[in-house]
Amino acid sequence: MTNVLTNPDRFFAELSAKDTNLKIPFLIVLIAAIISAISAAMMMDVITPALPEELAPLASIIATISVVMGLIVMFILWLLYAGAFYVISMFFSGEGTFKRCLEFTGYGFIPMIVSAAIGLAVSIIVYPTIDFSIENPELLKQTLMQDPLMQASMVIGILLVLWSANIWIFGVKHARNLSARNALITVGVPVGLYLLYSISMMYKMGI
Repeated sequence: MTNVLTNPDRFFAELSAKDTNLKIPFLIVLIAAIISAISAAMMMDVITPALPEELAPLASIIATISVVMGLIVMFILWLLYAGAFYVISMFFSGEGTFKRCLEFTGYGFIPMIVSAAIGLAVSIIVYPTIDFSIENPELLKQTLMQDPLMQASMVIGILLVLWSANIWIFGVKHARNLSARNALITVGVPVGLYLLYSISMMYKMGI
């Protein structure tokens, strides 16, 4: 299992000889999703007391929606990335089922577990220090984003996405029977767009 992090090319080559099995990738994504949901719950726990009185009755509903979204976002990303890799690889005459592509893409979410855990740790430290009663959303966002730990967390998050991309390149290579070059392009397009968006958002926030 450690080969997926240290030698993904060999890991997926060996896994290709076995039947498709979504159990382990599902668990990987589930762990990342649970940690993200905990982070969302923590944020709502801090924000709820600062909500205006008229929104107080809706606090539990808002909190529930936030936690549910924290759970499902990772699974949505799993499907979106796998779908993007599958479609783009069609232009390179990729072979192999979507289920296999989905399986191998799931292993690339291991760094996302690390990213989610770091995000949770930063939340535990930073959120209690922030005054969420600030009525100006832009000022609140600036206060959050100017925190050095939040900034470091976002930069580390980008680096971990690149680690995931490295795993995905070899996963797509073997899942869709592509050359290393075509697998790099297949993964590079959606991941590159995501990174451009993330970096532009960081720039707008003044990071």
